Amino acid sequence: MNGRRPHPLYGLRAVLVEDQTIIALDTESMLLDLGAASVHSFTTSDGAIAWLATAEVDVGVLDVSLGTATSFPVAEFLVQRAVPFIFTTGYGDSTMFPAHFLKVPIVRKPYAIEALARALVQCLERPSVT
Repeated sequence: MNGRRPHPLYGLRAVLVEDQTIIALDTESMLLDLGAASVHSFTTSDGAIAWLATAEVDVGVLDVSLGTATSFPVAEFLVQRAVPFIFTTGYGDSTMFPAHFLKVPIVRKPYAIEALARALVQCLERPSVT
């Protein structure tokens, strides 16, 4: 062992819901750099849920605002499957969040890989939604 800590997502399968292509590509790259074994990206909640119905994932990264929709349906689906997740948002106001999601880690855009890593470690160590 070289004394370095393993990446926080080492070997994990991630789902990413992000409607902005450039941000999705950047975030996917960050997740892979953090050790994710795979990242499956979707631009809509419907697409993500359809895929998740037959797939297994270990962690989710969900952009709250998807144009005129939100990623809350995906979050509900992940809660039912006991999959930890974080939210990302470009908005500062969290009052639009359902009460049971207020303790989910949030990463504000634009974000750096360190902020993403901290939030992911937090959600993996102690899931905040039951």
